[in-house]
Amino acid sequence: MIGNYRFSIFFYNALKNILLLLSIICLFQSNASAQERKLVYDVMRNGKTIGKINFIELIQGQKKFISMTSDVKTRFILPFSDNTAETAAYEHDIMVYSSFYQKQTGSDKANKTTIISGKSYKLTDNGVSKLISFSPIRYNMLLLYTTIPEKISKVYSANFQRLLDIKKIEPNKYRLTLPDGKYNYYTYKNGICTKVEIVRTLFTLQFVLREIH
Repeated sequence: MIGNYRFSIFFYNALKNILLLLSIICLFQSNASAQERKLVYDVMRNGKTIGKINFIELIQGQKKFISMTSDVKTRFILPFSDNTAETAAYEHDIMVYSSFYQKQTGSDKANKTTIISGKSYKLTDNGVSKLISFSPIRYNMLLLYTTIPEKISKVYSANFQRLLDIKKIEPNKYRLTLPDGKYNYYTYKNGICTKVEIVRTLFTLQFVLREIH
């Protein structure tokens, strides 16, 4: 009975987030003046393509909407799959909404949102909410794909729901430090991220830019 109740709460919150996301997308697409940019990345491991990432950025006046979806299938010892969807919405360069959904083989689903609320942000993690005082968030991890983090030292993560350190280590290359001490590396060309390196103890993944629309 408790398990069914928890599932119902999870499903209800996920449905609310989907409806909100769809309303934001419709708002942008209904206006012909909205600017759209699409990026496609191949997910590589040991020189082989194991998945794809679709990135969309919509801009209309002082509003910006960003979404990224990924589908990865590979094999370590057993078959492994990862499906992730992340979004963010900005108004006047301030993040007003973000969401993170992930389903991995052998793990519980992650369903998280961050919504501006006055001078705070409401953080929800699988149905459990809390208010956190943040300065207005102006740069989150999705912006790393289309905006070089010059003069940026902190990046908001919709997954970890906290600010992460980022540092320039080479010309056009930046290192993001995760809470567990692991690193992601972002390489840029002409203002666009062309490669992301996900460095872990047992493996390294690369997101390699394939297409720009």
